[in-house]
Amino acid sequence: MPADLAAGFTVADLARRYRVGEDKVRLWIKRGELIALNTSMTECARPRFVVTADALEQFEQRRRVGPAHKKPKRQRKSDLIDYYPD
Repeated sequence: MPADLAAGFTVADLARRYRVGEDKVRLWIKRGELIALNTSMTECARPRFVVTADALEQFEQRRRVGPAHKKPKRQRKSDLIDYYPD
């Protein structure tokens, strides 16, 4: 993690944090799931992305998993006729 959190997180930092490859982080950026700033000096250079702490918090909020919803069990209809009621 970077020493100065105000500077943001690099692709490598996030890849280590989420235990995924750097290409996966770049894919999240390309899809727009993760908002990042391109800090490369020239337009034609390879992009160097930096993710701010606010953008990372928004990303984590959208990807947070809640408790699983349980479906109600289906009641089987009984085709049996009760000839001996209680």
